[in-house]
Amino acid sequence: MSFIHERRARNLRLLSRNTTINLLRFFWVVLVIWCEFGVFFYSLSDCKWPDKELKEAGSTEKPTRVLLISDPQLPNPRRSGISWFGYDASSTRYLRKGWSVVTRLHPHVVVWLGDTLASGRYVTSEDEYENYVDEFKGIFTIDKSVPNYFVPGNRDVGLGESSAFSKNTRKYFTEYFGPVNQEIHLAGHRLIFIDAPGLVDEDYRRHGMGKQYETWTPAAGGPIEFIASVAIKASSSPIILFSHIPLSRSASTSCGPLREKGSIRASAGYGYQNMLGKETTRFVLHTLRPAAVFSGDNRDYCDMTHQLPATDVNVLAKTSIREVTVKSFSPSSHIRRPGFQLLSLIPPDSMVSPHGSTFADAHCLLPDTFRIFNSIYLPALVLTAIVLLYFNISPDRHRRRFSTLSPDSATRSRPSSPPPGPESAIWTNWSPRRSSGPTSPGSALPPSVRVPSAKEIFTFRALSSAPGSPHDSPLLSPIPLFHAGHEDEMDPAHYPSQHHSDHVWPSGEDVHEAPSFLPSPSARRSERKWLSWSWSFVFRGRRRRITIAPPTWGEIKKLYASGNGDSMSRGKRRGMLWRLGGDSVSVALPAVVTWALIGWLFF
Repeated sequence: MSFIHERRARNLRLLSRNTTINLLRFFWVVLVIWCEFGVFFYSLSDCKWPDKELKEAGSTEKPTRVLLISDPQLPNPRRSGISWFGYDASSTRYLRKGWSVVTRLHPHVVVWLGDTLASGRYVTSEDEYENYVDEFKGIFTIDKSVPNYFVPGNRDVGLGESSAFSKNTRKYFTEYFGPVNQEIHLAGHRLIFIDAPGLVDEDYRRHGMGKQYETWTPAAGGPIEFIASVAIKASSSPIILFSHIPLSRSASTSCGPLREKGSIRASAGYGYQNMLGKETTRFVLHTLRPAAVFSGDNRDYCDMTHQLPATDVNVLAKTSIREVTVKSFSPSSHIRRPGFQLLSLIPPDSMVSPHGSTFADAHCLLPDTFRIFNSIYLPALVLTAIVLLYFNISPDRHRRRFSTLSPDSATRSRPSSPPPGPESAIWTNWSPRRSSGPTSPGSALPPSVRVPSAKEIFTFRALSSAPGSPHDSPLLSPIPLFHAGHEDEMDPAHYPSQHHSDHVWPSGEDVHEAPSFLPSPSARRSERKWLSWSWSFVFRGRRRRITIAPPTWGEIKKLYASGNGDSMSRGKRRGMLWRLGGDSVSVALPAVVTWALIGWLFF
């Protein structure tokens, strides 16, 4: 049976404490690299520019690629404070990693659909606003040859009247990000950026005075005046409209299969409004007649089509206008996965067919941080804690298992003992259960006892649970031990009690009772039949069993007694806590260093 001992010892060495801790370190380093950085690159594996759709329409022109980003909502470092583990800090790290990956798509133009700054409307000092913008440019770095266009959002310039809002927000926004209303020409298209929060404010004033858009005198430099000026210009170029606030639609309008939940519903509150008004939406669509509309603010994705009434259109005008609400780029409790939009444009005169589309867009997603924490980090943390507790709750037990299972330990501890006899499951000197009763002496027997003679001898047999055990059992063969007339030369004081048996075998021979054996597993399990659960399974070719049961009253008393023990037991508990804390730090330190190093080098 030495090969069994060798195999057990080898398996225990492979699962030793040091080996397990090194495996946990490697596991956590790989886990951090993947969950903190790898998932961002993997999320873009299916994100492609929609150039193929334009080529299939017959265009030979190279498309102009426009990246649409909505609601980054960068926190203000002066107002949120410095916190490595707060929501603002985690959101900033997410924005930094997400942007670092997105820029690898190499866009030609970037359009920001509002709410660029989370608290831009509250900044009253120009120095603070400048530092805020510098923080934004430090995170969202891009080649200077790539132009950026910004649409104002309600968090950037405010919406409604409030004493908490800065009166200079529009001035600061115009100075550092550009005009709140503007028009640019790109790839044969007219891109119109409107001040949606300002449009809502002017709409409230118009409605309060009871006037229609046809009779309303627009505010100088306001969004209504800007929209009217765009419509006056004679141009055949398609118009693409960009607004931070989505246009009006009914509450039952579906947003398509790519939306996570619900739909966009009309609501308004302090500093926000979910949709433009019905009259405002009709005015914008009827005046501009855009080929498409891209909006933000809602956080979730929405793809729907506006239908213009027949009385508002002529024969040549479009009767349906598609609007896409782009997902938020920053993490939010409203959505699981942030996202962004890709837009490809080609000049209309490069189209082979006059009825083909001159633009195409694609929806892209970023990783789900909440799912990563709940599905990966939390189970891994629990598993690591269980493993470390197992190896630190009683480290002496594992050392005893090594020494007990070693086939050479008995020989080394008793060099004068004779070589072991035939290996037998009955007479082996090792048992997994320690008995508190009398044990056989471990020293060598006198020669007169060990040398057999021709005299009549006693025979000892292992009795089964019933006296009528079969005489020809292979494990119950007679084993000669002593002469019939021989007196025990060992001191009887070594044996605190003697047991005699009056049982006889069918042959009529008198026998003495054999040494006590271990109770069967079923006998031990019977002690815990109440409120216990057991599972049997096969692992590495051997059947295993796991039993879970509440502690017995005796175990509870023993635990209470150990809790009120002397200073030695308290020292052991402190030692266990120190070992557990040290192992936890040693496992976490390589992962933390890897996280900080990769974040510093690449993000």
